[in-house]
Amino acid sequence: MLAKGDIKNVVDPRLHGDFDINSVWKAIEIAMACVSPNSAKRPTMAQVVMELNECLAIQTDRGEVDDETNLKDSVELVNLNLHSELFPLARLKDDACDRIWSPYRQSNWLILSSLINFNTLGSTYQPPSTVLQTGAMPGNDSDSLVIVWVPNDPTAEYYFYLYFAELDQSQQNKDDRGVDVYLNGVFRGGPFKPPYNTSLTVHTGESDHGQRLEFSFNKSKKSLLPPILNGIELHQLKPFHQLLTNQQDTGNKATQSNGRSGSFELKNQRFSYSDVVRMTNNFQTIIGKGGFGTVYYGCLDDTQVAVKMLSPSSIQGYKEFQAEVELLMRVHHKNLASLVGYCDDGTNMGLIYEFMANGNLETHLLDKKVADILNWEKRLQIATEAALGLEYLHSGCKPPIVHRDVKSTNILLNEKFQAKLADFGLSRIFPTESGTHMLASIAGTPGHLDPEYYISSRLTEKSDVYSFGVVLLELITSKTVIEKSHARTHISQWVSFMLAKADIKNVVDPRLHGDFNINSVWKVVEIAMACVSPNSAKRPTMTQVVMELNECLAIETGCREVDDETDLKDSVELVNFNMHSEISPLAR
Repeated sequence: MLAKGDIKNVVDPRLHGDFDINSVWKAIEIAMACVSPNSAKRPTMAQVVMELNECLAIQTDRGEVDDETNLKDSVELVNLNLHSELFPLARLKDDACDRIWSPYRQSNWLILSSLINFNTLGSTYQPPSTVLQTGAMPGNDSDSLVIVWVPNDPTAEYYFYLYFAELDQSQQNKDDRGVDVYLNGVFRGGPFKPPYNTSLTVHTGESDHGQRLEFSFNKSKKSLLPPILNGIELHQLKPFHQLLTNQQDTGNKATQSNGRSGSFELKNQRFSYSDVVRMTNNFQTIIGKGGFGTVYYGCLDDTQVAVKMLSPSSIQGYKEFQAEVELLMRVHHKNLASLVGYCDDGTNMGLIYEFMANGNLETHLLDKKVADILNWEKRLQIATEAALGLEYLHSGCKPPIVHRDVKSTNILLNEKFQAKLADFGLSRIFPTESGTHMLASIAGTPGHLDPEYYISSRLTEKSDVYSFGVVLLELITSKTVIEKSHARTHISQWVSFMLAKADIKNVVDPRLHGDFNINSVWKVVEIAMACVSPNSAKRPTMTQVVMELNECLAIETGCREVDDETDLKDSVELVNFNMHSEISPLAR
């Protein structure tokens, strides 16, 4: 049943699906480890007790979440490893995303294996080398490799990710193998040429559904070798029947660090739709667009404002709107976007912010039309200010607040380029001050989304830290988070690849023309890479990040105050960078 990814039919049907899927997967993993034929691979009872306590904690936490959240139906993942041996359901030590892999094979397949240590830095999806080291081919060279998936729910939407890697050493510098992919007889792409010593990830793009999904991997017309497949990952997405923000969140009160708390009068900041029409001059000037809706320029009593109106087709909704209003009415910080007021007039809903004359950070990093390039000192200043805003949410608010959508487009810049964190529609307030995590529906932006949170639904402040680390890498490189290429390389993987070659200067935005202190750059890169560690326990807190960024800024500012003839930034410097696969947070 597990080989088919049929987890729900493994569980006692009398439970009627009333369980947390993460808790069940973990319990099954424990059970399968216990019944391993090899006694050396079985856990001790002490380990079993620890793991079962964690399962119980997951299930208990789920019970405390509002029933409408319906987490168990949000995302289901099945990962199939085309392996030569039937081993129990397993997490693999070399899987940065900590996925659960299930063995899958057919009797008429030919299984290949290799000891190649695959380099997956070029892959956004980071398939583990253990999975890539085995692959399946049809027993007959002229046959197709066929995998059939029979969904429990034929109406559910599925996304597939296919992993290819060449295992034949004779193909090291050749491309004799080509694979065409068909789904239910329809050509979906190819020829795909499995690379040697690295991997190729192919995703199906559009979702698929049906009573029977049949993949066929065929030898392409010019291919001299049969098709090969190393692994397959599928995501079953089920629609939410409610919005992503927990209804309980809007009732929580966030107490500021100065000790003030209590309710507030929303009516003092409320504007009618006619007020909004008047302040925007009938929505004359558009200054931005996003998932929430369109942002317009406006004036209120001679003060410039930005008016964000909720679109009827918005992927967000009233709960997100309400959450942002209530949070920003309570929480105030110089590095958080200020809410002037809001409009909730019939079907017309909008948020009115202070106007940020220089737009969002991403525009200044990626838009080639922007004439003035942000220098390194200014980038450090922006990073430090944004970090201060986020650190306030985590440490200055009681209970803490997790932003959940930290990205460069949500960092706004005023006329003095002062940075302010914005867009709090997805923010979550911890149920208690002492809480370390909560279960939350998956929400955020691809590329910035914490992979650990994505897999487990366990949301912590460290999820924001990961997202902020990605922003730091954007500030350093001025590159897109995910390359718009076939490989779709994530920015953190590209930086890791460059650092492995000790190529620090080519990591930095070339438009800076080397005008920076190399020590300052190295330190920021170190902070960023610690923030994006796959293991959240190894990420620093935002308080640590703020301290380190202040030190970086001091280095850069001090350097610029030195006489030009000294030219410290070009001196010979020795830098030690820890290239361990698990970067510990800011260790000295």
